[in-house]
Amino acid sequence: MKKYASFLALAATSAASAFAGVSPTPNVDGLYEISDPILADTVLDSAKEYLLTEVVYVGEPGNTNIARQEAKLTIPAGTTIYGVVGLKDGSNNVIQEPGTLVITRAGQIEAVGTPSDPIIFTYQGDPDPRGNPTAPLASDTLVTGLWGGVILLGNAPTNNDESASNTLLIPGTDFIEGLIEPNVGVPAAGEEDLRGVYGGFSVHDNSGVMRYVSIRNGGFNLSAANEINGLTMGGVGAGTTLEFIEVIAGQDDGFEWFGGTVNSKYLLSAYNNDDAFDYDQGFSGLGQFWLSVMAGNGVDGDKGGEFDGDDQNGAKPYAVPLIYNMTVIGGPGAQGGQIDYDASAGGGLFNSIFVQIPGTSLDINVGGGKLDMVELGLLNIRNNIWYFDGETNDAVRHGDSSLAETVLAANGNTFGNPFMGGAAYTNLNTLKRYETNGVPVKPTAFGAVTSGLEPYTGTHFDAVGYKGAVAPTGSAWTNGWTVPSQLGYFIE
Repeated sequence: MKKYASFLALAATSAASAFAGVSPTPNVDGLYEISDPILADTVLDSAKEYLLTEVVYVGEPGNTNIARQEAKLTIPAGTTIYGVVGLKDGSNNVIQEPGTLVITRAGQIEAVGTPSDPIIFTYQGDPDPRGNPTAPLASDTLVTGLWGGVILLGNAPTNNDESASNTLLIPGTDFIEGLIEPNVGVPAAGEEDLRGVYGGFSVHDNSGVMRYVSIRNGGFNLSAANEINGLTMGGVGAGTTLEFIEVIAGQDDGFEWFGGTVNSKYLLSAYNNDDAFDYDQGFSGLGQFWLSVMAGNGVDGDKGGEFDGDDQNGAKPYAVPLIYNMTVIGGPGAQGGQIDYDASAGGGLFNSIFVQIPGTSLDINVGGGKLDMVELGLLNIRNNIWYFDGETNDAVRHGDSSLAETVLAANGNTFGNPFMGGAAYTNLNTLKRYETNGVPVKPTAFGAVTSGLEPYTGTHFDAVGYKGAVAPTGSAWTNGWTVPSQLGYFIE
């Protein structure tokens, strides 16, 4: 990364501009470059196309010698933002930072697209992201890791306190995965770059709004095992709105929550190299209508849900999010889709559908100092459908331990066919997930799909009469604006 001190002068001058960090003139490719930092409220123009030239931070949380500066980035419907493709030399050193957008604890984003005009984040060189999206796989290989992604950082609680390992941090905070953590005195004492810090004590912290946003082909890794997720959320609070967001062909996870309390609806994680949905560090938000489609090429993709509780054993607050109406479509092939509860993870998983998942569909890990959240009454998995095409003993297949089997057998979970795509469509192995009509996303409105529903609680959840992320009737919420829909992969 660039040394922090090198752009302090720029910060002083750009804060007074309505378009701080955004070039007023296009480059030779006709793109308006966005450079770090953005320290004043900035409104983009959907008639222009933009290029993130590096890791771009919105807002300055401040530290000993640097004043806090708040900023909001407003992205109107129909805007396309490209990220510079990251590059490394032969020694694996980064020689070109990937274009990446980071909303700091002092920043906000207002990115409100529409089904006809979504906001698109993609890689520089994507030929026609609106008219003809880049396919997530080419010759069975993911097109991924080209640029960074979108990172939201907030002041909501996390149970991962790293202040003892890095004196730049205050208790209850950590430095976000995917960026390079600063050391004391770099670049100079009192001027260290703390914009990647997240966490705090504001449950209802507001990082802004993201609605109808598409994030594609990202996940460049700045260092070993340090890839950027499609949408990374560190300590994001419940005042934030996240709805109708897709992450396609990311090198790491689709969506990852590091603590926080943010709620979400209508999330699509498809063809990503690692987990579809990943939470840890005490995340306790509410989620509904989460849809995961694994790559199914036999190589890429891992868990449908990687649900962890903490990085520090038994730390509070516990990870106890509630998730309703999730659908995970795994395979075909060896990779993809398991729901894995580990590291004292709790929460609720209700009215959901899990199909075509190789191996065991549910894994609950206890022992080794991990809390048994089932015994504590803090992990509840009820009224879901688990099905693997052609499997004769689903009840055994979908629990690799006596605990998982007990949870599934005793809580209204069923193992029947939800007939994804219609009563005549009984086998999801017919086509690849990245072929025309390869992914039926709607179940059939009968049997367990529409009966035995877990009651909905609170005001966030829509009380619908079906299980899974997509309604059995009508047009799917993915229709028209998502990449798999535009490419014809989804039966909607």
